Amino acid sequence: MVRVSGGRAGRAAAGAGALAALVLLAAACRPPAPRPITIEDRSITIENQTAETWRNVEVWVNDHYRVTKPELAPRERFAIPMTAFVAGFGQRYDPLRQILKGIEVTATTASGAPVRLSWGTGRRR
Repeated sequence: MVRVSGGRAGRAAAGAGALAALVLLAAACRPPAPRPITIEDRSITIENQTAETWRNVEVWVNDHYRVTKPELAPRERFAIPMTAFVAGFGQRYDPLRQILKGIEVTATTASGAPVRLSWGTGRRR
């Protein structure tokens, strides 16, 4: 003979199970955290997701092409058209003719700590 309990303990366990399921469902529905480097429609966007200002920001594409920005405030986004990247001798990056292999972002925080973000292969040293 199997006995089914219908008392308070059974209802409490069922309530706890339902609550746990709701918590898991809510966590699964949350959008993923934004990435600090995003690529959309021939532009690259860098987002400072820290609480400190970044100084001397350099964004490198495929080891050779670079864009600079003096400062990037906390939570600020920096959208860069891919055609804005320039190599040492003035050649521009052409997204229609070149494959994007890597992006590297370097900067220094206001407190002096280095910042380094990369996507893909990053920059060779």
